[in-house]
Amino acid sequence: MSIIDRIFLGKVIKDFGVLEETTAGLAKTKKTVLLVHKNGKPKLVLKSSSKAIFGAGVQYIDLNIDAAVRLKQFIDEAEVLASESR
Repeated sequence: MSIIDRIFLGKVIKDFGVLEETTAGLAKTKKTVLLVHKNGKPKLVLKSSSKAIFGAGVQYIDLNIDAAVRLKQFIDEAEVLASESR
């Protein structure tokens, strides 16, 4: 985690590490998950960072904890549906 993450995210409670890493040609994308304390509230942050020869970019998606619980329900349902379709 960089100092720039701390500026944009606030206090990082836990860095859960890399969720997924992909490479396409000379570009590399890394997706990580963080639990942060921002504006007095805990938030789950999904961070996507991309690097290529001529540039780089970072995108943050922050979810309040209630939305993260709903996301977990969606993931659980998606796993069931995916296993049924095999």
